[in-house]
Amino acid sequence: MIRLGRVEATGGFLLLVAWLNYIDPSCLVPMAMLACAVHELGHYAAILACGKSVKGMRLTVIGAEMVLEHPLGYWQEGLTALAGPGVNLLLALIFCCFEEGLLFAGLNLALALFNLAPVGRLDGGRAVYCTLALLSGPDLAGRVGGWLDGLCALGMAAAGLLLAGLRGNFTLLLAAVWLSAGIFRQNIYGRKRNRACQRGRKKVQ
Repeated sequence: MIRLGRVEATGGFLLLVAWLNYIDPSCLVPMAMLACAVHELGHYAAILACGKSVKGMRLTVIGAEMVLEHPLGYWQEGLTALAGPGVNLLLALIFCCFEEGLLFAGLNLALALFNLAPVGRLDGGRAVYCTLALLSGPDLAGRVGGWLDGLCALGMAAAGLLLAGLRGNFTLLLAAVWLSAGIFRQNIYGRKRNRACQRGRKKVQ
């Protein structure tokens, strides 16, 4: 693990970057890392625009996690979630106008569309949850989010299997496995947390 100021990079993240660089003969990884960095800057700018501050950032094998000084409200959380993909879409629109920038534009477009999927741990899922929570409350938002998580994971897994069988490309299938593992972990953790909260309320009463 490496810590530089408020930014902490885990060993898994460093191994992932090293492995991607090793298997990447076309220098695609640096451009992809730049697109990811700009994506996180979009989140960071939105957090500052909402009047909040970031205590630190943790780079893990599954992405970047920002630790805030104070929690965000539903509308602030939704706006912050959409800011990252929004910046990627803007860059894709700008760089697609130049022949030399088509690859970078494609990377930004792919990153934006992936993160806009309505899955709980992705930006699109967070935005959907916050919108539903504002309109109908967190309980319904949680139930709808659970159904969307399952449908998206199944759809991505089916498309990944098809792509792997036809083209030998396992990228989408690996992404589906990652999302499914994240959904399972989130559900298990959420149940344990809810039970702990219920026990806590009973003790207080």
